[in-house]
Amino acid sequence: MFSVKLLKVVFFTEKGKALADRIFNNWDQAVPAFKEKDEQLDMWVQKAFEEHQPILFIGATGIAVRKIAPFLQNKLIDSSVVVIDELGQFVIPLLSGHYGGANELASLLAGRLGATLVITTATDINKAFAIDVFAKENGLFISDKDKIKRVSSKILKGEKVLYKCDVEDAVFIGKRPELVHCKAELNDDLQDSISKESIDFSIEDGEKAHQAVSGSLRLFPKRMVLGIGCKKGKSYEDLKAFVLGKYDEDRLRGELYAICSIDLKQREPGLIMLSQYLGVPFITYTTAELEEAPGTYEDSDFVKKTVGVGNVCERAAMLGAGSGAEIVIRKTVGDGMTLAESRRKKIEIRWQEK
Repeated sequence: MFSVKLLKVVFFTEKGKALADRIFNNWDQAVPAFKEKDEQLDMWVQKAFEEHQPILFIGATGIAVRKIAPFLQNKLIDSSVVVIDELGQFVIPLLSGHYGGANELASLLAGRLGATLVITTATDINKAFAIDVFAKENGLFISDKDKIKRVSSKILKGEKVLYKCDVEDAVFIGKRPELVHCKAELNDDLQDSISKESIDFSIEDGEKAHQAVSGSLRLFPKRMVLGIGCKKGKSYEDLKAFVLGKYDEDRLRGELYAICSIDLKQREPGLIMLSQYLGVPFITYTTAELEEAPGTYEDSDFVKKTVGVGNVCERAAMLGAGSGAEIVIRKTVGDGMTLAESRRKKIEIRWQEK
């Protein structure tokens, strides 16, 4: 699932500027936020990392490495970083290739430029199952990033990986990778002989999903969906304060599946930055789709006249949560902002197609 990105962009030469213009001219996949000339580069990079925003360096890889090094913390929250040489010949995802989406972003950029994509991630170049990509694409919270290595290592060695799923309403879609096996599908004798330590990863529900646990890698479906509406040009800072004034940030990182709104807000910088800060997709729907959202809503004549539908936040939250969803918190109003929360019931889990 690729949302429109807001990219923090820096270039160092006139050729770099020309390449940036070429990339972002009439491109619907990303909104650029260029570094201002008077901004100090170290501070600019630090702020991008603090806000978990993706960065595009147009220039030498060495410059990017030196500038991002002081701010690296955690592969699940570090900014994704992509580097392109000033002639647009090579596109290199440098950091957070999987969970941060740098590999996917770099692929899009390379396709747009007709450039050579340089990916070094082992699971990607071997076209192997990647557990962190699987978790990210399916809205699964990763309990402990250090246990990703165990699963990836076994896959790359050609060894079987065993998983179990305790989520009753989970539906699996697509062809499961050959090396991935479900404990429930083994015969009874084999199931009885398998210890908990033999399970490589599990998918399960849990109230304390944000806490790391020992044993196998545990993945928890994120069930919270936030529908948000706002006035045009509402700042990222205002939107962030609005949401964090109502929710604990750790809870959002453990439970939030997506932020949803109307398609008129698809390129709204504040909403895009908020979703990137929280590490979730930003999904938008047309007026017609919102009108078809199941349920009963208190519509606003003013909002309907302005955007074509009388209630954006609740309808968007319900559509984003999918079949069987329910509203948990009805429309809450802030200063030019609205918020509603729904909860996913049916959990669809798609296997990666290589």
